[in-house]
Amino acid sequence: MNLVPFSKQYLRLNEALPFGLRDAGGRLLLAAGSRVDNAERLDELRNAELYAEEGESSDWRRRLGGAMDAMLLRNAPLGRIAEARPDPNREEAAGVRGFTLRFGEQWDELSLALDALLREPTAERGWLPRLLALGERVRTLGARRFDDSLYHLIYTAGHSTESYSSHHALLCMLVAHEAARMLRWEPALIASLEHAALTMNISVRRLQDMLAAHAPTITPAMRAELDAHPQKSAEMLGAAGVTDLAWLEIVQQHHDDSQGHVPLELLTPAQQAARLLRRVDIFTAKLSRRATRVPSTPVQAAREACLGTGGVPDEIGGALLKSVGLYPPGSFVELASGETGIVIGRGRRANLPLVATLVAPSGAPMGTPALRDTLDRRYAVKRAISVDAVKVIPPHDRLMMMR
Repeated sequence: MNLVPFSKQYLRLNEALPFGLRDAGGRLLLAAGSRVDNAERLDELRNAELYAEEGESSDWRRRLGGAMDAMLLRNAPLGRIAEARPDPNREEAAGVRGFTLRFGEQWDELSLALDALLREPTAERGWLPRLLALGERVRTLGARRFDDSLYHLIYTAGHSTESYSSHHALLCMLVAHEAARMLRWEPALIASLEHAALTMNISVRRLQDMLAAHAPTITPAMRAELDAHPQKSAEMLGAAGVTDLAWLEIVQQHHDDSQGHVPLELLTPAQQAARLLRRVDIFTAKLSRRATRVPSTPVQAAREACLGTGGVPDEIGGALLKSVGLYPPGSFVELASGETGIVIGRGRRANLPLVATLVAPSGAPMGTPALRDTLDRRYAVKRAISVDAVKVIPPHDRLMMMR
């Protein structure tokens, strides 16, 4: 990645750029097409050393130079020249082409924004409205491209421990929303569930990130903090201005399995949502990498999260399987043909995903991925494969366009 400095004067409030902004190490700070919608975030970025990837920003910089040259020829004042911007219509057209190819960066930017918000929950400085606005962005992006969103979040969870807590929260919200929709729950309850998914671990965010990225011995103090975090998180949210009682109750009970034997219909709506979030939390955590272990396959994760007391999927487990599939997008499978591929979309049933092949039966990487409908018996899923068993880096943008 070839980074070039980005001048802070071109970063404006509510004005999107068609390329991402990064720090000196290449870490994404602001995704392409994202707008800075508050002055605090703008100041935070302007106080950092900003860079852009040369290839992504070259067209924008070229058009910026053209706009400045045109103003110089017209003898425009220096102040006006300093405020020059590329032609907005041409910029938008150029940005849209690249925007779809950088879909994952939108989720990465949301993860960064959520991580920043969860650091300092407060009843002041508009914290709660900003959190709700971020939740709306997550909901909109997930609804618009659910399979692509699952693909990016699940693949990333299996390969990286970076920003574990915020990334996990986004994935939990996405999956919980879809499962609750399958259960036909009321919109108000689904909203409370979504917000609980984003914030359930607010009191142990740093500890979670540290445990995921490293392999420390868990001390008695750490264990006590983990055990107490549902109650502590609910208390922190209440102190930060959350008045939605269902949201707070779901957070408080999202690890409680004391009523696991009670039929779902006998629970209150908040208790039902807490049961769903607990299952989603387990399922997605099993798919996530840790310093101490490789991710489980989705089939192994489903055994932990989707089976009821009788050993078969109950109502919650069934909704969870319907929402993501037995082989969710972003996971790897071996086909009856001997090919190895990555799931790029859900199929007609939970066990019939859409797969893009990456490795031939001989074990050689395929130069061009092929699309396989696993309804065809020749390409039926033979088994799920661990992420560490596949050494090929998928061409993500090409695969999304194939689907």
